[in-house]
Parts: sequence; structure tokens; C-alpha cells
Amino acid sequence: MAKRVRHDDRGGREADERGIAAPSGLPTTTNPMKLKYDPQLIYDVGMNNGDDTAYYLRRGFRVLAIEANPDLVANAAKRFADEVATKRLMILNVGIAAEEGVLSFWICETDSRLSSFDRRLASLDGSCPHHEIRVPCRRFRSLLEEFGVPFYVKVDIQGNDFLCVEDLDPHQLPKFISVSEVTLLALLRKRGFNYFKCISQTHFLPLQLPPVVETGRVQRAEWLRQNRNPLIRAWRKLGGRHWIQWQLNRTRTSDGWVFPEGSSGPFGDELLGRWLSYDELSKTLGEFLRLRQESPRSLLWAPEGIFAVRSVCGSRSVEWSNPFWVDLHARRD
Repeated sequence: MAKRVRHDDRGGREADERGIAAPSGLPTTTNPMKLKYDPQLIYDVGMNNGDDTAYYLRRGFRVLAIEANPDLVANAAKRFADEVATKRLMILNVGIAAEEGVLSFWICETDSRLSSFDRRLASLDGSCPHHEIRVPCRRFRSLLEEFGVPFYVKVDIQGNDFLCVEDLDPHQLPKFISVSEVTLLALLRKRGFNYFKCISQTHFLPLQLPPVVETGRVQRAEWLRQNRNPLIRAWRKLGGRHWIQWQLNRTRTSDGWVFPEGSSGPFGDELLGRWLSYDELSKTLGEFLRLRQESPRSLLWAPEGIFAVRSVCGSRSVEWSNPFWVDLHARRD
């Protein structure tokens, strides 16, 4: 049976009945394009299972979701069928690359979040089962030209985050952006972002000195959860575990929404902590590295948070160095 298509009047695109748009090339323009800013639009670049998209939709935004993995796209099309039908969501089954065309993409079979155009990243240096597929790719700039500059861009595309930042126009920036690589701090500043936050992906707490009040609450809860004192262990069995879990979940909850494990969490001005200048954040990151070396277990995120990332590949447990397991958020002004 032939696949039915419809015209999408937002960008001249064609989309099938599931709301999945086919890839298109760069617009052909002679003069530099003035991009439209849309304060009601969010880009979810690296949609994965759709948990971030679900939160953005709940907040009342329209979402452009970009995902290279066709299986994840098909699942999201079913999950968000109503939102696709009402044009609150469009899903693009494309990858973001430095050039247009069809490229090899590597699917990590144990954790879809690790899938990447870089085989080494997708396989954790060959330790995880993975396989190759071919996916259509677009420059990030072409999406901006077609759909406009959004209010917020979330980028988490294992190894290719920098391509999205590089394609931004310093004079036409989204108000907020987040990336999964702290190393992009200097590039974000160069593009025109002036204020920054590093947000832990375990409890969505900022790397900030002095720490926010919520940090102390989570530290106490973690201490009570791990303490082996007989009295504290008895207290946990009598119901203390529920109190501990409630404390740990407080920073993973926003207006009744509980952020699932693996999701990017809140964004923009709803993030905890102060917005830091480039110099302030650079110094803060250096100080956290120093504190880690002096006393790794003295910090909230230490044994299993941002200082180590673990993944189980089959029966083999792999650990690799990643000093800060955070998302880097930036604000335009």
C-alpha cells in the first residue's frame, strides 16, 4: 500500500500520517536568511524515548523532535499520536551531521542513549553490542532556516552536540540551550551566550559554590540511605526509606511532574542555582575538580553521580572517566 502524505503548512514539508517528516536539503537562498524567532517552540535534538518531549509538551510548547534511530521515532509517533495530529509535535527521522546525505549510524543495543555516528562512542570502545544502520542527515542550520529559531534547544546527540552550536547565528540565538558536553563552554560563549549553569543529571542540582540549599538536603538523604549504623538501618526498615526517597525525589519533581531517569530535566529559568558568567563557571569547574581529588566522597555527586558513568553491557560492567556528568545550560542574555 502506498504511504499517504500530507503537506505541512508550517514549512512546506511533507509528512506521512504518523507525523514523521522526510528529510530535505538545505534551502537554496541567494541572500542571508533572516530567521523567524518562535517563543512557543522547543527543539528536542536527540529525542531518544521521548521523555523530554513529553515534558515540553506538558509545559505548553510546540516541539520539533529530531531523532536518528527509526525504531525510537516509530515508538514516539505512537506515544504522541494526538500531539502529532494536532500539530503540536513534529518528529524528524534524521541525524545531525556536518554534511547532508545518508551516513552510517551506530545503534547501541544496551542503551539507546549511547547510539552515535561515532562507533567508538556507541560501543564504549567495543565493549557493548551494536550494529550499523544508514540514516538521512541534515545540517542543523537547515532546520533553523526551515522551522525558525526556538525558545529553547536541547541537544544530546552523542558526539555531535558541537555541530548544533557551530550552526547557530550569534545574532539570532534561542533564549536557552543545553548540551551534554561541558567542553562546549567556550564555543557557546563565542556564539553569544553569556550566562551558564552546569546541572547534575542525578538530582538536577547546579555545580555552584556555595551550594544551593537543596544540595544539603540530598546529601543528608544520601548519607542516611548509605549509612550502616544499626539504629539508622532499623529506622530505614520502619519507614525511613520512604522519607529518604521523598527527599531524593524533590529535585526530580516540578509542578507534579516527575522527571524519569535518563531525562534531561528542567530548563531555562526553572533550573536551580545562579546563572554564572563564563569566568565564574570556569573557576567553579576547576574548584570541583580540585575538591574531587582531595576528597572524592565529600561531594554530593561523588560515588555514582557526575564523577563516574557506568553502563552494563550484557554481563560486563564498564566504567570510564567523565569528571562531570552534567548538562551545560546557557542563556542568551
